[in-house]
Amino acid sequence: MKAAIFGNGAYEDAKFYANYLKQYQPDCILCADGGIKVMLALGIIPDVLLGDFDSIAAEDLEQMKYKTKVVTYEKRKDFTDVQLCMQYAIEQKCTELVLFGVLGTRADHSLVNIYLLKYAFDNGVAAKIVNEYNEIFVMEKQVTLDGVEKKTISVLPYSDVISGISFSGMGYPLKDAEMKKENPYGVSNYACADRVEIEVKQGTAIIVITEDAF
Repeated sequence: MKAAIFGNGAYEDAKFYANYLKQYQPDCILCADGGIKVMLALGIIPDVLLGDFDSIAAEDLEQMKYKTKVVTYEKRKDFTDVQLCMQYAIEQKCTELVLFGVLGTRADHSLVNIYLLKYAFDNGVAAKIVNEYNEIFVMEKQVTLDGVEKKTISVLPYSDVISGISFSGMGYPLKDAEMKKENPYGVSNYACADRVEIEVKQGTAIIVITEDAF
């Protein structure tokens, strides 16, 4: 099952998200609290709206109660609204997940949402964060990226150390290398081929693919 989550972060081009959804065709769309604003602008009703609703207008919330499933949580809780959406998706046996609107001006929330990619990964869900400029996901072992020629690709440590790092199809190649969090030199590499192979023998890496072209 494929799912999409809309958070209450930054959105610049609403058409980008509408087009992405048409191509992705999720089986379930979840909305975290104030993310409903962009969904209403797109004319999309989520399958489930979750949160403590501290960032949604009362009239919008009341409207949603008649149109979709609304799950309300207390404001004092140990989980973010995006994490609650992710937990819900995992409970529904989701295997693929795309998160929109989970980056923005709140650096703490942006970091938390990047950390949550590992939570999804550990629960058997292939999750990624997508916006107009970036695609972010975590990986272990090996991944193949297609259609990425000239795009900027950063390979960064999620775990304290990643080792046995090897690239093919990248402008700055590595072979059986090691990288530590305090020296994340894998930033701003680039794809010199349409297909890129990335291998990490030990540890978890964060992959960031950006639209910046070399």
